[in-house]
Amino acid sequence: MVTRTATDSSRPRGRRRAAADVDIRERLLASATQLFGEQGIAATTMAQIAEAAGVTSAMVHYYFTNREKLLDAVVEERLARSIAFVWESAERESAQDPHALVEDLVARLFDVTSRLPWLPPLWLREIVNEGGLLRERMLKRLPVEQLQRFAARIGEAQRDGSVNAELEAPLLFISILALVMLPLATSKIWLSAPGFPKIERDALHRHVSALLSAALRPAPQEKRARRATRSKGNAS
Repeated sequence: MVTRTATDSSRPRGRRRAAADVDIRERLLASATQLFGEQGIAATTMAQIAEAAGVTSAMVHYYFTNREKLLDAVVEERLARSIAFVWESAERESAQDPHALVEDLVARLFDVTSRLPWLPPLWLREIVNEGGLLRERMLKRLPVEQLQRFAARIGEAQRDGSVNAELEAPLLFISILALVMLPLATSKIWLSAPGFPKIERDALHRHVSALLSAALRPAPQEKRARRATRSKGNAS
């Protein structure tokens, strides 16, 4: 007969306990982000988060200590990771093609918002709105370098004639973000608006892609020539 030592018998339990801890913590984060997106952070209590996760309120405090630590975890483990995912494409060789880069950024925004449907309303409520409880935290985590590289790449493409020169390169990503996030964040409002069609995700994706593709397309040669002539005339 093989006798298991105390150490041997404790190992599986330790692994099971660690897995259970991760599971509960993830459930609490999932419940918190869902409720924050639906009703706002200020209107959400720790008790509501616990109930949605199927645990006691004491467990929320056990894993996150207090509300501020919970918000830190939401930003670091949900929002920051979502930002990193969206910008992964900008580091690839395909990013040299500005049209492909924009298309991929749009696809990734639709991907992440599909997996995290609470993200658009949370973005609007707690980051965009004045007084949003995540605004200051997110301002410290803006992907400044990626935004600058993106604007620089679009600017290069404008100078070589492959992207519409009338666009403002530094404003392009803000426009992309608004085109995707605002309709998704406000989709429930339009459901109650008489005569307004339901916002379908696939239709919105096609619409945004078409708008941006047309906007990026450089102006016809004759129009560019007339604009260049006017610029020379103004300079003289």
